[in-house]
Amino acid sequence: MEQGHDGLEEVAPTQRVTSSSAGGFARLAAGVLLVLVASAWRVGPQAEERAGAPAVAVVGRQAITTADLASYWFARYPEEYARTLDDLVDARLARAAAATHGLGVPKEALDAAEAKEVQARREQVAALLGETATLEERIQGAYGLDLATWRARILRPRLYDRLLVERVVRHDTRSRLRLAVRVLVRPDEASTRALAADAARGADFGALAAKHSQDPTARRGGELPSFGRGDLAWPEVEQALFAAPAGGLVGPLRVETDGKVAWHLYKVVERQAPWPADPAARGPRLERDLVERPVEPAEYERWRARATREAGVKLFTPSGQPWK
Repeated sequence: MEQGHDGLEEVAPTQRVTSSSAGGFARLAAGVLLVLVASAWRVGPQAEERAGAPAVAVVGRQAITTADLASYWFARYPEEYARTLDDLVDARLARAAAATHGLGVPKEALDAAEAKEVQARREQVAALLGETATLEERIQGAYGLDLATWRARILRPRLYDRLLVERVVRHDTRSRLRLAVRVLVRPDEASTRALAADAARGADFGALAAKHSQDPTARRGGELPSFGRGDLAWPEVEQALFAAPAGGLVGPLRVETDGKVAWHLYKVVERQAPWPADPAARGPRLERDLVERPVEPAEYERWRARATREAGVKLFTPSGQPWK
């Protein structure tokens, strides 16, 4: 987990909340293979002994076990291992939250995502291998399955997990009080106070941030992704912001990040009230909301950072050593 210039906790960028055909069949096959391995293998101190792990192949009289395969995969393809392990963690976190809040994926949404993914893969095959190549041939060669079986056993469950994460993330977003905020960052207190005085006299905060802020958000007029309690890296800043009314100025505040000091000035643009607790209306409202505004990477990253922290997620290598 990393801390961005805007003070929000971030994890590595992800495309897990968006549909993409990038990566090709090798990546999908690799990911599914590792998922199958992981489903039979428990990470961490309670992992199975190698001798007792299920065999995936026998060479002569020697078995290659799921533990052997996981270790080999980790050594050869650590990035793919990490992505797949992250997917598994996401799925567990999302399923737990979905069970708590009664969330699910409507069949209509899953059907639409499946059709879109299959079409994207047909186009990918044609682009890579020519118009005479077929998706059916590629699936048969990679998995030994016909297209219908692959869709039912592999693609559809994978899409369900992704779509469930989207719904859990958005439900979390809409269930908490959130703030829409702009920030202006300067290296010294004096100039920040002068700009705060300008803002207090009615100067447009976004224009001030765009012109004077020394933060990447300056190009957006200091606009930050909306956030809830527990999302900011600085508790004292978060406390001050949530105590302010809509339209209020907060700061200048002295903020230290990785040994570097900066001065922050904030404007609370909007206090976004949580959705009312109405189980009957929640599902349809959630689906409409996702159509109007799909989950953005920043929104997902905030959820994952907090969810993994609250769940006490720990990662291990196939040998049981702490990792990350």
